Amino acid sequence: MLLWFAGAAQQAIAFQVTAGGISPDFPLIVIVTVGLFSNRRSGAFLGFLGGAIHGAIAGGHTAAYTITRTVIGFIVGWFTGMEFEGNVAVAFIVTAAATIVTQLTFLLLTPRGAILSFLLATIGSAMYNGVLAIPLYALLKRVLDSPRR
Repeated sequence: MLLWFAGAAQQAIAFQVTAGGISPDFPLIVIVTVGLFSNRRSGAFLGFLGGAIHGAIAGGHTAAYTITRTVIGFIVGWFTGMEFEGNVAVAFIVTAAATIVTQLTFLLLTPRGAILSFLLATIGSAMYNGVLAIPLYALLKRVLDSPRR
């Protein structure tokens, strides 16, 4: 359900919250933050769905969106299997790193002319996504984590 809301937000409000030419990637934020609570298989499936939704919204490069998001969902799910204690700082770092890896992989799959501006926008987008992942992770941690006794 979160992916559908993220897709709607990507379509409806992402261009309105653009700061300095940098816009958030709501489906990727959901993939990473929910992926921090799942395993590799669930993360890859979530990434596949998120990539298909984002590709449909973008109107092109659906395969590139689906591939990059599936791989990053798998990696985040694998990372979660390491039995670490997650917190908002981890959510920020993992989301920022996942954004950079996803965008660089997307660049390899769909070459562009203005690489320098794309890389600068990627770094800005990584920070933006990381900041937006913090409240979502805190909410998911309250909802999905069982209380410790």
